Amino acid sequence: MRALYTAATGMAANQLKIENIANNIANSSTSGFKKVRESYEDLVYQRVPGSGVDGMQIGSGVRVASLTRNFANGDTVPSSNATDMMIDGAGFFIVETPSGETLYTRDGHFRTDVDGNLTTQAGNLVSPGIQVPDGGTLVVGSDGSLSADLTNSSTGVVERLALGTLEIAHFQNPEALEAAGGNLYRATPDAGSVSRGTPGQDGAGQVLQYATEGSNVDVAEELVNMITAQRSYEMSSKVIQAADEMLQTAVGLKR
Repeated sequence: MRALYTAATGMAANQLKIENIANNIANSSTSGFKKVRESYEDLVYQRVPGSGVDGMQIGSGVRVASLTRNFANGDTVPSSNATDMMIDGAGFFIVETPSGETLYTRDGHFRTDVDGNLTTQAGNLVSPGIQVPDGGTLVVGSDGSLSADLTNSSTGVVERLALGTLEIAHFQNPEALEAAGGNLYRATPDAGSVSRGTPGQDGAGQVLQYATEGSNVDVAEELVNMITAQRSYEMSSKVIQAADEMLQTAVGLKR
């Protein structure tokens, strides 16, 4: 019976939805994580005998058409680390992996390595390369200007040394970026061309120091979605059970 296969597509779609919700909830405390939502589409229709010139159409189920990432800003999480920062608005920090690949992130939980280079927690260099002098305290302006406060050993006076300017990348269609794991994203053709510029200009967000961006996952919303998906899954399984009982009845007519 057609109902068996149609209901099975509903179970498969809701199973994937539950798996996606589980990933969102698991990352509700991940810095800079962006929640993902599912989009659905109905499957091919078949004409069946009925009233009217062209007969009637009946659907054959549902499938997940796409998974779309929501890049709305997460909560601002205060930090006491001078190397921590967040983007207030659109855009991504640019990082370089040891293999030379350029990736992008919303996670501004940075640190410095043994040479004073500004890196991610995994050791990827923040681009353009910024080196904080030994003993210096990093100072980040909202426009991405980077400097370090150093105490002059001779005079005891704190001097400010310019280090450069942080660049922010933004895309025409950030939802099409590929998740690379480790809070990183990889550019794709569908994301459009990347623009690198100064924070606060040309649509890029400003940079806030002593703060990181939290996940934009709303746990209460995810729990509601989970309950809805579970009920839909149960209803699809009831349809399969009903179709099976109808088949049993039909088979039993021969007895």
